[in-house]
Amino acid sequence: MLDALAGGLFESCGPRDQQLISRDLDEVGELLRRRVGPQKYEIRSHTKPFLAKIQFRRLSELTLSYGSFTSAMEITSTPKEPYYSLFCRRHGSSEYQAGHQSFITSPSCGAFLPGMQPVHVRTKENWQVFGTRFPPDTFQSELSRLLNRTVSDSVNFAPMVNFSQGAGRTVKHILSRLYVEGTRSDAGLVVVVLGIRHLERLLVTVILEGLQHNYSKFLLTAERKLSLWQVRAVEEFILENADQPLSLGDLAAVSGASSRSLQYAFRLHRDCTPLEFLRRIRFERVQNDLTHPTQSTTVTDTATRWGFVHLGRFAKEYRTRFGESPSATIRRSLLHQ
Repeated sequence: MLDALAGGLFESCGPRDQQLISRDLDEVGELLRRRVGPQKYEIRSHTKPFLAKIQFRRLSELTLSYGSFTSAMEITSTPKEPYYSLFCRRHGSSEYQAGHQSFITSPSCGAFLPGMQPVHVRTKENWQVFGTRFPPDTFQSELSRLLNRTVSDSVNFAPMVNFSQGAGRTVKHILSRLYVEGTRSDAGLVVVVLGIRHLERLLVTVILEGLQHNYSKFLLTAERKLSLWQVRAVEEFILENADQPLSLGDLAAVSGASSRSLQYAFRLHRDCTPLEFLRRIRFERVQNDLTHPTQSTTVTDTATRWGFVHLGRFAKEYRTRFGESPSATIRRSLLHQ
């Protein structure tokens, strides 16, 4: 999906965007230090004139970026406070030294500038990269909800992310979807913003639960048995807030227990996870809206309102659940009005 953005995130800037095309390394470095983090940039060779194209788009919480550079470069980072940027690419490679770990990035291997570790990067010529910036308190806040206790220390992630399998593959898929939705020309519409917010929250949760960091062992501790009333409290919360961008951490906070304990309780009492229950409720709400449509009701707006932004996958699952396509539900309902 990132291939569609090979030339950048957008063609024209809006109030949430920033773009710079420059041959001045100092100008480029100053912008990147402000928007990405405390880094030093040096040109490794001068076989090609330096030219950089940089774009940023701020979403509800995260910031998407795209960078294209003609020159091979060296980048060093020695952070004094936590900052988090997750990088992926369409092609090419760069050498990373993060803490005591060395690796080479590629389309199947990403890099997470992970909290407080020093980082050294060596790139080749003509390199492009997509970067996702997370506010420093994003992971601490969500992790506190997932663990049901205050997390005061910074979250430090393993710097290498394997995009070809496991949680890394899911992270790459969500990132790709986020870039496609977040760079739409109509990304400022309320219904689209809500769908993007769902993706942002999902991405943070998957990163915390799936990628390795200094709190991972606490997310894997033994479950504590929850009472049935705690499960019912979460169900009621979901029923009242299913149109909001809920995360697993939000639901754990309602239960007053850790996310692991909550998931165990849902499997025991409801034979599904909390997020599977939330997904079922959202499908039911979509079906209800399509069964009682107005002349302006559309499948796209209705699905997005309830948190479904991958419309192809949504339509396929809708048909599996209800025996007809969402557009067929609207047509049938309008005929009987």
